Amino acid sequence: MRPVPRTYSLLALPLGLTALALGLACGGGSSSGSAGSATPTGTAAVILTDAPSDQWSSVEVVVTQVAFLNKADHTKEVVAFQGASAKINLVDLDSVGELLASAQIPAGTYDALRITIDPTSVNLVKADGTAVPSSQVKVAGSSVLVNLSSDLVVTANGSNAVQLDFDLSHPLFLVQLPDGTWVMNLQVRHRPNANGMTGVAQLMFRHRKGTIASVGTSSFVLHTDGGNDLTVNVGTGAWFFDADTKTVGSLAGLAAGKYALVSLRMQPDGSLWAVRVWYSANPLQPWTPEGHVYGVDQTNGLMVVSSGNGTPRTIAIDPDTAFTYHMAQFFGTGSAALANMWTGFKVQVQVKDPLATPMHAASVNIQRAVDGGRISAASTSSFTYQHASGDRTHAYDSAFAWWYVGFPGMTSSSVSAFSSACSGMGMGMMGTGTASPDLMPRGLSDLVWNTGTSAWDANNAIFMPVALPQGTISTSYNGGQLGFTFVDSTAATQSVTVTLNTTVGAQPLVLEVSKQTGAITVTPVDATAWATKLVTATQARVAVVPKPDGTYAAYAVVVFTGF
Repeated sequence: MRPVPRTYSLLALPLGLTALALGLACGGGSSSGSAGSATPTGTAAVILTDAPSDQWSSVEVVVTQVAFLNKADHTKEVVAFQGASAKINLVDLDSVGELLASAQIPAGTYDALRITIDPTSVNLVKADGTAVPSSQVKVAGSSVLVNLSSDLVVTANGSNAVQLDFDLSHPLFLVQLPDGTWVMNLQVRHRPNANGMTGVAQLMFRHRKGTIASVGTSSFVLHTDGGNDLTVNVGTGAWFFDADTKTVGSLAGLAAGKYALVSLRMQPDGSLWAVRVWYSANPLQPWTPEGHVYGVDQTNGLMVVSSGNGTPRTIAIDPDTAFTYHMAQFFGTGSAALANMWTGFKVQVQVKDPLATPMHAASVNIQRAVDGGRISAASTSSFTYQHASGDRTHAYDSAFAWWYVGFPGMTSSSVSAFSSACSGMGMGMMGTGTASPDLMPRGLSDLVWNTGTSAWDANNAIFMPVALPQGTISTSYNGGQLGFTFVDSTAATQSVTVTLNTTVGAQPLVLEVSKQTGAITVTPVDATAWATKLVTATQARVAVVPKPDGTYAAYAVVVFTGF
């Protein structure tokens, strides 16, 4: 069947990143109008997460609606959230979940979600701090259908949760056209809950801001800045801080109308429980305990961490600042711990005074330790990520596994295959036959702390697509491969042969971007049309990944016409 193109007028196109919100949804408030009061209901929460990105410091969106689709009839939509969420920075969600609301929906079986965002709400900031003007971003549609990989079965009085995962590092998430315009093609998928609701209970949620709606003897209701009401239970382990008096507070210090910032946990039964609560009679300053590390200064005892909107903030590290890894593992004290931290780590900072400038950390918990970038060396015992500040070599963890981004179900534990893929991908990889840095493999790894060696070991390695510079197809597609020629960053001409997998489910994503009479059209190209679209002299962008047999495999191909 011929794919239906999406067309946007350059004059009428929304200026926001509409598609970006796709999987952003989280639900909260109203149910379908067709559901009567006697209809049994269950609780359904929608949780946002995302894959990390080293290209953006802020990708903010506002969700306006989330609806579940009945499996038997997709015309029957149950609205779980409607309104306007607070702006959500997707970049900050790589190790925490964003819970917008928890809704009561009719019992039944659902196999999809429809998510809508406000296209004018999007804010993009690159990793170097450069904001992208909204006029330079073109997106397709403000409402997106997300199919669930497994059915959501809601039972009467039951509890359920749906996680949606964004892949900000996907090479087609944002494609820059020859005229400089960015076209967004949001990549989002349903993320099954490991171990069901028990697994959800182990997930750390992003802090929620709002005002106190009411206070009970062992709970309170938080009216979030997204317009939803959350009932939050309070146990003996909950910690309160009164930002007005700058002292430890209590549940008794809460009152209707006060401002609050709340750290939450969800129990297997779907109930929400307070972990930490900051409150004040005045609006709390815009800060969030979680953030990505932008930089460390061990000499001066400083750490720069991203704020909720992606802007940097400086955190002072005192001699008594305690560092932990995954809450339970002690990592160090004071500025000495900064020697083993770098840009990209995800941390949760508990500060002594959230109103101080700069804020001083009482404790820092490393939620996620990562490293990534160009792989400059690889063996069967370790591999090295190249950095301008100094290369970092990581031994393989005993549970090491590697895979290609987007295919986490196709993992390998073979370190020899991983090493071969790094070092044997043609003459270009790792600089063995050329000085071109554009042909070096790229990866991303989660790290685990090895107490025996006092070093970070690689728990995994994810091959990221190497997006080659824009060039032209030099040999038409034939027999599963094509030739691609480009000028690299050293001004040298490079020609490579790229294979395209025709196996269903493993095919590269091929798009045609055409411009005609003031409109940009983005059309998926079916494998049956590759021979007619991927032809000599066509302008193109190609993203490749390495294979253990030493070949270049296409991860994505974008061809341009009319530019």
